[in-house]
Amino acid sequence: MLLNDDYNCRFMEQKDTPQGMQGKKSPLTIIVVAIVVIVIIAAGVSLYLNNQPAKSNKTVLTVNISLAPSEYAYYNSTLKPEFQQMYPNVTIQFTTQSASTVVSTLQAQEPTPTIDVVQQDNGFIGPLVSSGLVMNLTPYLSQLEPMNSSATATAANGSIIPAYYNEGNFSGTFYFFPIRGNVQLAYYNQSALNAISGTYSNVTAPTNVTNLKADMWDLNNYTTNDHHPYANPFNMMGHGGASTPTQVFQWMAEFGGNPMAFNTTGDIAALTFLQNMEKSGLMSPSNATGYWGSYKGLMSNSYQYINQWPYVTSIFANNGWNNTTIAPHNVTSGKELGLNYVFKGPNNTAQFIVGGDALGIVNNTPHFWAALHWIQFLDSKKVQIQLMQNLTWPVVNEAAYSTPSAQSLQFKLIKYEESNGIFRPAVPWMTQWDNYFDSAWSVIMNGGNVSTALSQAHSSMYHYLKIYYSGTAYPSEYQNGTIIPSGAYLGPKSTS
Repeated sequence: MLLNDDYNCRFMEQKDTPQGMQGKKSPLTIIVVAIVVIVIIAAGVSLYLNNQPAKSNKTVLTVNISLAPSEYAYYNSTLKPEFQQMYPNVTIQFTTQSASTVVSTLQAQEPTPTIDVVQQDNGFIGPLVSSGLVMNLTPYLSQLEPMNSSATATAANGSIIPAYYNEGNFSGTFYFFPIRGNVQLAYYNQSALNAISGTYSNVTAPTNVTNLKADMWDLNNYTTNDHHPYANPFNMMGHGGASTPTQVFQWMAEFGGNPMAFNTTGDIAALTFLQNMEKSGLMSPSNATGYWGSYKGLMSNSYQYINQWPYVTSIFANNGWNNTTIAPHNVTSGKELGLNYVFKGPNNTAQFIVGGDALGIVNNTPHFWAALHWIQFLDSKKVQIQLMQNLTWPVVNEAAYSTPSAQSLQFKLIKYEESNGIFRPAVPWMTQWDNYFDSAWSVIMNGGNVSTALSQAHSSMYHYLKIYYSGTAYPSEYQNGTIIPSGAYLGPKSTS
């Protein structure tokens, strides 16, 4: 159990009289003591029952999730029944409101929410914190999975990778607890690279910005029977929304920038590179609609390269695209899938953005104990292994990586990127940063001046912080460039 279940009987271990006292008690004393004991027992039992799962009353725990269809299906068909078997008095009910919609929904429901738990992308947890919609979980951390350290690494169910543990830590207070990580991997058409290798001698795995661009150039120019089968080979999540700023955040860091500032030298270099990919015809038209769910174009040959979240690995496999690094090469099938780390930047240094989901408990929920059990269930070693095996999720419980399933190439890539990853800072205004980036992205991909667009984004962000966070250190920290990614970040620590 999460809650202490032995305190209701501790008083029975105490003696009736102080040590050394002799003689019999009077009848009145016995009566008084008996009454006190009965009262204490009643109070203890009442306290105990109030802190335990209800044995007779049915509880409906409503959990808001935003998942891909294959992920939702697994939650609904597998995880939900498993949890309800463990806690038969709890019925899990899922809602699927978007990250932005759930904020306004919870605000409208105050102070009697109908949603109990939110599973939110870590880039969208800030508004829930700043709006006061989720509970402070700091007092309950000991009842959840421990952080991985020398003191806790031998915990029975495992331990949480420290960087993930701190995702929900806002100024020393924990509002969210991690459930899954996420890193992007490089997916590319190895069959296409094999096909052009007889024409171009410099074809290689696209592991850094130099050979990536060379490969895309060769694919774009390759001709057979007066046809360009691999035209516009490079795709990305260019639709805007959350997907584009998240992906380009990583690239700005890869080029040695500080994405939070928008307009450092490295930031400008990264966006100039992407604009040039568009101008030179290497960017796929699918870029305009690409987002976190895009992958089908690689299978249909409309583009040949994309960085994507790893849940698509199993989808590719189910459609006959073999991972060439773990399956025999089969050039004739035309379905060889290249799988690798996301490319390195101009200095051949890696910066891998780590995303993922975190779990928060809604303020004033009447089902707090059930919410805690749901979080504990999802972070347990058993469930984390299931998520890794069935959904190709990067997991947050270190113990899951000790299993044979984690020894495949895809999880070696995932674990490496997690270990060398960078995290967006836990600030409540991250979604506003996304909005200003999207505005700059639109200008840049339509041929606008890169430096001007990014400087405008920086100014807009600073102006916003001065208005809405005037009583905090955010405006001055932002202007001084001291708000930076965490983790294995290698870029500038200050712009002042």
